[in-house]
Amino acid sequence: MAEPNSYSSHWFEFFHAPIGHDRTAREVELICSDAPLPEFRKVLDLCCGMGRHARALAERGYSVTGIERDVLAIGKARELGGGPDYVQADVRSYRPNNSASDVVIIMSQSFGYFDNETNRELLGRPAGGIRKGGRIILDLWNPDFFVSNQGERTLETPSGVVRETKRVEGGRLGVHLNYPDGAEEDFEWQLFTLAEMQALAESVGLTPIIVCTDFKQSTAPQADNPRIQFVLER
Repeated sequence: MAEPNSYSSHWFEFFHAPIGHDRTAREVELICSDAPLPEFRKVLDLCCGMGRHARALAERGYSVTGIERDVLAIGKARELGGGPDYVQADVRSYRPNNSASDVVIIMSQSFGYFDNETNRELLGRPAGGIRKGGRIILDLWNPDFFVSNQGERTLETPSGVVRETKRVEGGRLGVHLNYPDGAEEDFEWQLFTLAEMQALAESVGLTPIIVCTDFKQSTAPQADNPRIQFVLER
């Protein structure tokens, strides 16, 4: 069994590789709207995976650096090219230069994996890495959705059927995956209500300026949508 919060080759095959252009384009539209050129040209993409957001932003004229700890994922990102620079590093040890970026993006629920203090530290570092007036865009799980959607379900993917079991306990979401060949892995996230994210953001010198869902600025978070986006400004 894989270590918790360590994305396996199975996960990339079943859940990352099948993501289509339309979904990436919709997500990138929000980034471009919240951090428009030329004011927000320098982008740091934390936990960039195979670089789907990084490439799309580079194509639009942004200067992008992607950070990813998984060797295979960042190798694939480099193979695909498209303009970004990539650094292999764990976010727990990566130290961005002060005020080096205009915007930091943390997409696809890639924040909240650790304990409260570590999560605060991992928001504080990129907060110091953006300039005054810079922004951090977080794409996270919506706690209201998962409190009402716990238990087991089957997921039909192009590579086969995956059994997923979700639980919410102590403000954290746990997910267990069973793949068709018997492989398993576990994930766990700290969930953030609006009030909790505001308090966390303010503790590291950030101010929430946009909270939305479905990657639309005008759509308020809803309990029937599993994702929530926060835009935080320094």
